[in-house]
Amino acid sequence: MRAMLAMLGGSLLLSACGPSAQQQAEANAAAVANAQEARETATRVDALTPGQRDGVFIRAIRDAGLPCQGVTGSERGEQPGSWVATCQEGSRHVITFGANGMANVTSFNPLPAPQR
Repeated sequence: MRAMLAMLGGSLLLSACGPSAQQQAEANAAAVANAQEARETATRVDALTPGQRDGVFIRAIRDAGLPCQGVTGSERGEQPGSWVATCQEGSRHVITFGANGMANVTSFNPLPAPQR
């Protein structure tokens, strides 16, 4: 009897550990909606003129607290929905957009070409 109660209690504890099927379904639906919203934002940014797009990018870079006197150019990045913006002083930033139009800025310094 005690063993049965212990097993039943253990089963109840284990079932309480993970999310319910409804919680998991809601989380999956939210992830799909966020991904769709990010794609829509990327499409809207892509449709801008180069000058407007560079204006969006300088704002994102400055909002990230990074120095940039002006964006001299931008190009599509390797990943879908990403861009690489180049600032006047030579710094480069990869910009992507997440849900709610939030920009994610990652700065990088390209490696110099190998010496032969």
